[in-house]
Amino acid sequence: MRTVLPPKNRIYLWDYSGEDIWDVQENFEKFRDNVKAVICILPGKNSSLYFEFKRIFEDVPCQMASKDLILQRYDLPANKKHVYFNSILNLTCGLLGKCGIRPWLLKNKLKGDIYIGVDTKPGKVATFTLIGKQGDYEKENKRPIRGSKIDEETVQDVITNFVMGSRKVLPKGRATNIIVHKDGEVYPDERCGVEKARVHLEKRGIKMVFSIVSIKERVPYRIFRGGNGGEILHCPSGVFVKITENMGLLASVGWPLIKQGLSKPLLIELIENHVPDYSLNDAVKEIYYLSFLHWEGIVKKPKMPITIKYADEYAIFAEKEIDITGPPL
Repeated sequence: MRTVLPPKNRIYLWDYSGEDIWDVQENFEKFRDNVKAVICILPGKNSSLYFEFKRIFEDVPCQMASKDLILQRYDLPANKKHVYFNSILNLTCGLLGKCGIRPWLLKNKLKGDIYIGVDTKPGKVATFTLIGKQGDYEKENKRPIRGSKIDEETVQDVITNFVMGSRKVLPKGRATNIIVHKDGEVYPDERCGVEKARVHLEKRGIKMVFSIVSIKERVPYRIFRGGNGGEILHCPSGVFVKITENMGLLASVGWPLIKQGLSKPLLIELIENHVPDYSLNDAVKEIYYLSFLHWEGIVKKPKMPITIKYADEYAIFAEKEIDITGPPL
């Protein structure tokens, strides 16, 4: 085990050469107060050390890379070098996001004041994320669940804590607009939990109005456009097809991001809406905008908005009881 201490003692390089994992933790504890961030180079993509290191470095921003990624610099032919450089950009982007440096935000503010993403791993954990009105990741929360539904007391408690913790940025002179994005089905208890949070916050002097949006990824629909000769052509990214007044399909990814096959759209439903001048079209536009803000990389475009994407990724760590620092990248 070698520790390199450069000037100012701000960067530490641990060369992990197969010693016991606890040696790494013991070494880290000696310099914890001076460590600002950690990059771990793992033997492979599915290394068992991934979660071990995540647990050890959960108090500091930590980003993982594989040995194969590093070797791409030397192994890839000249016409493929961009793959390596893109990977390094993604790695750097993710680490900066965890350190609190936002690679990018939305140019214009969204209609909501607070956006809450909700995802579940049935029988294990429910995860919640808090996103600001410019797409800024604020915080997360996790709660154990028994089945696939979240009980109303849990929903009420998490939303209340999110809003109370954001009091400094809440609007003055009007009610706070809260938009809830739920991955999949929205159950009656979950709707009741949001309403109970509204009543509870009003008793504490905070007025809020809310909208609940269901976002389903696995649906049997496809969107395509017809060519002049009757052939089926690719669907461009950003296309929206309205099904009913409160339900529609959004191709959050499509041509040219998907060059083969048809786009697999999101099914978006406005379940409940009390926010003034907020419609299904507004919900769809905002979901599309938020799907561009994943800070893990500049060359990646996830299908889901970050409200749900981060909640889903945080669930992986929450299930293993790892409290990571910063966005779950």
